[in-house]
Amino acid sequence: MRPARRLTATALLAALVLAGCGFAPRGALKLPAGFGPLAVSAADPYSPLVEGLRRDLARAGLAVAEGGEGAGARLAIREERWETRPISVDAFVAVREVETRYTVVFDLVDAAGAKRLDGARIELARDYVYEAAESFGNPGEQEIIQQELRRDMQAALLRRIDIALRDD
Repeated sequence: MRPARRLTATALLAALVLAGCGFAPRGALKLPAGFGPLAVSAADPYSPLVEGLRRDLARAGLAVAEGGEGAGARLAIREERWETRPISVDAFVAVREVETRYTVVFDLVDAAGAKRLDGARIELARDYVYEAAESFGNPGEQEIIQQELRRDMQAALLRRIDIALRDD
């Protein structure tokens, strides 16, 4: 079989497998009519999570109310918690693997004042190998993992909001 035909056959097979398993690209964030501008708030108004959510919601075409002025709906981040703990040690009781856990608890209230999500919780975790001999790199690695978890949390929050609002 010629390389061009082999490539075409492989692409066709991949498309059939993906279609057969139910894969479909995620659509844009769907908001009900009259949902209005959304205010995003947290105990720390300058939280990187809140800033990222505001940016992502604006990219999705939703009007984001700055400072809560003129907001019809509210997304309130009640709790944002980071935990880091060792998950394995070696024979010398030195930490070998570390887990970082990121938990967010939030509420979503629509423009009419109805709670769409009350105390919803999303928890994400990552683990990585900790090299004591290379300790200069571990704080940097921890920071990268936290950035990735925060980005994943923003996406998870948007998916949860999308699902809660599609019930209309």
